[in-house]
Amino acid sequence: MTSETKPVVEAPRKKRPRWRRILKRVVITLIILVVALIFGVIPWGLAMLVTGAGTRPMDRKLTETPANFGLQFKDVEFQASDGVKLSGWLMPSRDKHATIIYSHGLFRSRRELLERAVELVRLGYGALLYDSRNHGLSGPARVGLGYNERLDVEGAVRFLRDDVQTPDRIVLFGISMGASAALLAAAESPDAAAVISDSSFLSFKDTVDHHVNMFLRLPSFPVANELRFFIERRAGFDGSQFNALEAVKRIGDRPILFIAAAHDRRMPPQIAEQLYQACSSPGRDLVIVDGPGSEVHGHAFQANPKVYVERVARFLESVLQER
Repeated sequence: MTSETKPVVEAPRKKRPRWRRILKRVVITLIILVVALIFGVIPWGLAMLVTGAGTRPMDRKLTETPANFGLQFKDVEFQASDGVKLSGWLMPSRDKHATIIYSHGLFRSRRELLERAVELVRLGYGALLYDSRNHGLSGPARVGLGYNERLDVEGAVRFLRDDVQTPDRIVLFGISMGASAALLAAAESPDAAAVISDSSFLSFKDTVDHHVNMFLRLPSFPVANELRFFIERRAGFDGSQFNALEAVKRIGDRPILFIAAAHDRRMPPQIAEQLYQACSSPGRDLVIVDGPGSEVHGHAFQANPKVYVERVARFLESVLQER
């Protein structure tokens, strides 16, 4: 006889407490949301802000024109190299036989450089001040932190040569984003006799990484990488081509004056020094301006207007006299 095998009865498994299951789901959901924010939402939002940048409200309230300084001027309109409509003011040169194209910074307008232009017009230089793309009265377009704006500078040069038909030597004068645009444009345009670069960026990568670190207190990876990616896609350019250091080398022996505010944290003097060292022109010059407000980005002029204008005038007199 065989004995009957008794069935084995498994002990019931203990269910995890419900609160643990809920907590696990909440934690997983939060992790997914944080990853989505870091890799997607925040960089995309910042990229939209940058590439859609226009003149800030406080600058839109400004109404001064050259007429407020007793100077005659003409309202002009011309096109960037890619067809974007640009608006500006033109003041003809007198005895200096040189016209300076002024390119302003991000969120600003042509009025940012008006006082500087007025000082140099009084010395006999001509001036073309304009609103860059998507700023002031100029047409809509995606902003490229200087790379797309180089097309605005090229359009200004072409306007002076082809429409105004000026025989003047042309000098490019830019600040911050406008300085980067001026250097990039000069590297491509032999018509630029000299460049004045005030608080230029070093490169696209350096600029984005530095600002993410300074304002968000975050390392380059991953936010800066994602931000650069989205800016490039929205503005339609290859960030590796945006390099002011390489542009300076390509400008060759044409003179460049590099300017920086002594305590500028956003674009510190070390950047101007690096660009100066990369310049091979015998007419290169570097001025770091100290004074009240020199910790504000691009405020070398405000820190010491007298020194600023004197150094710019000396540079122009020296390099344009020799060429």
